Amino acid sequence: MIYGDVPGGDELLAWFGEVPTFHDAEIISLCLSRTGASELKVHGWIMTDGVDPNGYIVLDKHAVVTFRFEEVMDLQLDGFSGQNVLAGLTLQRATDRGRFGYYAMPEDADDIEIELLPCYGLDGFIRAKTVAISFVPGRPAKAR
Repeated sequence: MIYGDVPGGDELLAWFGEVPTFHDAEIISLCLSRTGASELKVHGWIMTDGVDPNGYIVLDKHAVVTFRFEEVMDLQLDGFSGQNVLAGLTLQRATDRGRFGYYAMPEDADDIEIELLPCYGLDGFIRAKTVAISFVPGRPAKAR
């Protein structure tokens, strides 16, 4: 499991109590920078076995999770809307996508990628040399 290899990953696992799938999570923001850090912020939670009086699954352990990338070397993103919902998010060692001509720097076995699995809006992948995770428990602040 790669979360244990990423700074902040163990803390996120302790918060959620399991490896998060980010199913139905919402992308809050994505900030890409040519130099320095880039960040992806996602509102995630854990789905429980409970159902509320209206028939909806009870969600627990809400958090705004920030994935901070250093040395982004490749990405491919599609779609964007006022609401960007994920079917899932996968944090993994980078896979060979046959895109070596796109890399901004040499690839190696320690490269990490986040794959954003599509539901509605933004999806794709981001490959970087390093990723760190932080989070703020609770729901995101309402947009003004």
